[in-house]
Amino acid sequence: MTPKEKAKELVYKFDDTMEFSTPQRFAKKCALIAVNEIIELYEFHAISDPDNKRVMDTLNYFDEVKNEIEKL
Repeated sequence: MTPKEKAKELVYKFDDTMEFSTPQRFAKKCALIAVNEIIELYEFHAISDPDNKRVMDTLNYFDEVKNEIEKL
């Protein structure tokens, strides 16, 4: 995906959350979008280098962050 395509995708994701949303719900959805982007990046690195403990630890951390956001 080109940087321009990724930019459009992210803007669409955030814009889509604004409709019929309370400020708290909007903030939660934005946080989930951001964390999902991070997780996706680290999943790619984990596939490329599954023995890299730092990558796996970071991926696990952001999975936990996502779970906590979903509980809010």
